[in-house]
Amino acid sequence: MQNSNRIISLDVIRVLACLMVVLMHSPMPTQQSGGLIGLMSSSVSYFTAPCIGLFFMVSGALLLPIKEQTAGRFMRKRLGKVLAPTLSWTAIYLIIKLLIGTDISAFTWLSIPFSAQGNGVLWFMYTLAGLYLLAPVISPWLAKASEKELRMYLLLWGVTLCYPLLKLALDINESNTGILYYFTGYAGYFILGYYMMHYGQKIKVPWAAAGFAISLSAVTIVKLAGWEVNFYSLFWYLSIFVALMCIFWWKIITAICSRISFHVHHMSSKWLTTISNLSFGIYLSHIAIMRYWLWETQWITNIGSYFIQTLVIAIFTFIFSAMFCYAISLLPFASYLIGYSSKKNIAKR
Repeated sequence: MQNSNRIISLDVIRVLACLMVVLMHSPMPTQQSGGLIGLMSSSVSYFTAPCIGLFFMVSGALLLPIKEQTAGRFMRKRLGKVLAPTLSWTAIYLIIKLLIGTDISAFTWLSIPFSAQGNGVLWFMYTLAGLYLLAPVISPWLAKASEKELRMYLLLWGVTLCYPLLKLALDINESNTGILYYFTGYAGYFILGYYMMHYGQKIKVPWAAAGFAISLSAVTIVKLAGWEVNFYSLFWYLSIFVALMCIFWWKIITAICSRISFHVHHMSSKWLTTISNLSFGIYLSHIAIMRYWLWETQWITNIGSYFIQTLVIAIFTFIFSAMFCYAISLLPFASYLIGYSSKKNIAKR
């Protein structure tokens, strides 16, 4: 459903992914790894794991194949939105570490072009930049590829997502000499987003729900059976179970949005669009607000229930991050910090 020139379902997906990221990072460190706390912590991690795939899928749906006439123009337009905020928040997180007494070596600063520094959450920005670099390369193929060819690519990518399962019984070569090495990684989500945008209607909601049920059943069986498995391999971003959950959320949100009438001037629609635009900044800033402020706030640390504490941290982190990013968006240098400027958006109107 269109809101102005926007696809409202993509805004909803982006906001959901943003909420998932915040919730994933909200549980405070605890020595209690078993019992209800351990179950809650692992459940939060698992059910919010689709956040990264959904972010990349939205990017693929919006950008592929690239519309710009030259790769250079695309790079200048897109990479600028990623590189400047990444460098800014790298500097911010490193300065915070210096202020709290953490040693920062010269090699840390020199490593910035090659890997996330300052905070691990910035890894996403490097991967996104890599996908932007890949976009002009795969766009000519996508412009001509048939649905069958896309399905074949996604099938091979899906096989690589099953590697953690297959390795339980088979000898799998996951190195750069592996037969499907070039079908691995987050580019699969990028192309899956393009596929869902153009052919997603052929995947029925009941089938997507069945995939979600399989994902839920798999982790439940493993937990109940007490099997010793590598959770962050079998049930993490690049696993078949998380990919199935991504497809489910995509389908259920697009189905709901297709049945709801959104109006351009409706307040709820405006707020949804605004939060979607700010999601980049919320992702970048939420760790600083959460871990260097809310985690240190006494009334939050005194909450007796770990579940309620986590929920309170997630809610306040999201609200304060959104407020912070909205305030930043009104400033002249907003694009360099959060990749979005309210002033530029208003000017375009």
